[in-house]
Amino acid sequence: MTEPSAFTLVDLLSQQAERHGDKVAFSYCPEGDEERDRLTYRELDRRARAVAAGLQQHGGAGQRVLIFCRPGLDSIVAFFGCLYARAVAIPVDAQWTSARIAAIVPDARAEIALATTKTQATMRSAADDAAAAGGLKPLQWFATDELTADDVVADAAERWALPPVTPATVAAIQYTSGTTRVPKGVVLTHGNFIHNLETVLQTWNPAPDNPVFHRPVGSVTWLPQYHDLGLIGGVLMTLYVGTTTVVMSPGAFLIRPVRWLEAMSRHRAVISGAPNFAYDWCVKRSTPQERAALDLSDWQVALNGGEPVNPATLQAFSEAFAPAGFAPETFLPVYGLAEATLGVSGGSEGGVRVPPVIAHIDRGALGQDRVADAEPDDPAASAVVGCGRPRGGQRVVIVDPETRIECDPDGVGEIWVSGPSVGQGYWRRGEETDQTFAAHLADTGQEFQGPFLRTGDRGFLRDGELFVTGRCKDLVVIGDVNHYPNDIERTVADCDPVLLPGRGAVFAITGDPGDPHATERLVVVQEMQRHRSGDTDLDAVLDAIRDAVRRHHRTEAHDVLLVKPMSIPTTSSGKIQRAACRDKFTGGELVAVAQWSAPEAEGPVPDPDLAARQQAALGLARFVGRLVRQRREPD
Repeated sequence: MTEPSAFTLVDLLSQQAERHGDKVAFSYCPEGDEERDRLTYRELDRRARAVAAGLQQHGGAGQRVLIFCRPGLDSIVAFFGCLYARAVAIPVDAQWTSARIAAIVPDARAEIALATTKTQATMRSAADDAAAAGGLKPLQWFATDELTADDVVADAAERWALPPVTPATVAAIQYTSGTTRVPKGVVLTHGNFIHNLETVLQTWNPAPDNPVFHRPVGSVTWLPQYHDLGLIGGVLMTLYVGTTTVVMSPGAFLIRPVRWLEAMSRHRAVISGAPNFAYDWCVKRSTPQERAALDLSDWQVALNGGEPVNPATLQAFSEAFAPAGFAPETFLPVYGLAEATLGVSGGSEGGVRVPPVIAHIDRGALGQDRVADAEPDDPAASAVVGCGRPRGGQRVVIVDPETRIECDPDGVGEIWVSGPSVGQGYWRRGEETDQTFAAHLADTGQEFQGPFLRTGDRGFLRDGELFVTGRCKDLVVIGDVNHYPNDIERTVADCDPVLLPGRGAVFAITGDPGDPHATERLVVVQEMQRHRSGDTDLDAVLDAIRDAVRRHHRTEAHDVLLVKPMSIPTTSSGKIQRAACRDKFTGGELVAVAQWSAPEAEGPVPDPDLAARQQAALGLARFVGRLVRQRREPD
């Protein structure tokens, strides 16, 4: 492998187009089999120049450009067209909900939109309405399929002028998925992207003779291109490595997940990745006959990131697809976030392929922000998957978020990151940028005190490996003990096969907002399989959930709701939104198939004169006390 000596993404594509020419970069196979479209390295370069020429002609240089992404290759051309014009690319979903359009279009303050002719027909009205609602002018729309038509590409590419692009030039605004709050735009430079591509490559660490560099197809991806994992892990890494990637439709995967694995088998692909839920779906929604027809022996790296990695998922997937040649050491758990471009940690020492590291930690100690080992079969043990070592020279520290002091080696705290992959801040959010991207450690004599990115995630380091325990904002505190919702959600999903893995939400509510002594109450909302046996005893399922929470987490659930599939709010990338689910619960908007609620404690009837009578009794007691003391004193 000859690594590109690129300082910007413009350098990257132009160099790889020169180096690889007519080699296929992307093959669009919606369902993983029949090819509908393809792009060679040279064609991608020429079409990107044509889009850039059109943008430059209409004053697009330096402007923010919304790219409405749909399944296919047009969005990839549009993204690089923006970069070639020195415009700021803002990838967005062409199937947005109206609420997301209303939130992001006015926030982005873009003046130009790129989409195919077909996508424009469905998105233009809603996007322009959102802009108008934000007091902005209507977007200036360009059709990527018209800008890259065969009869105009050659002329347009000749008219393109290479703009002054440096590593410090802003390349894109990547909107977060909005797991705990409204999505925010992360400002990323060309330098951020290039450094993170090298970081991700170090995580994998392929040898020069790795088959990914020589096979007709090196990787397969179904991840949406508007999401950081799909854009960087699926698209940009293809160009950085110089391989060929089969691009599938996300919808095709969601309808029939095994299509992804069939594509890996058919093309003998070496690397692919997805969030944890995708591996769960492949197990739950594939048959023994479908698995028997697969050959996954060429799969070397199965990246698992974008959401908490469940050790039960790793085991279930490895066991289910072992007959197809899938090895446990193929799994590569990773950690990253949009604010750090993408990747932060992953991989073992020296890049050796080993099964994922799983630590079994005592939940009682974890609730007190300490790490203490537990036996794997202990009901109080929490299994946490290691997400590898920090890569790309990035520094990761575990910090007490209140004191800003680095935690002891056995401490659990907020994960802070520093390095060239950390973005420039949030678009148009100066105060939040200062709070999140410019954190400094308390002055305790450390050589380096900041700035750090506060990730909002909690975890710990052990033997150089990063373990992520959950989100700071999702933490449930009951009786001064910390409980991690993702940990309880895994316990709940394991209670009964009728419960959907990865489709639960655990959160806390306050009993009576007007009561200063009110305690936090634990609520469990869990989705069920759409097709279940008619004789399923739902009361027994509710009891099993309550018993499991009690035994494994040493706390009681106050409310347990079983709901239909897709009842729990999620982000655009499929992550559970616990805060939004809590709002639906407190607003009475969740429709339960079955529900259990703790009975309210019975007590005496409130006495409106109680306080006055208590004060009078206290005064009487003081009077009697004075009389006693006077009788004991000598005359």
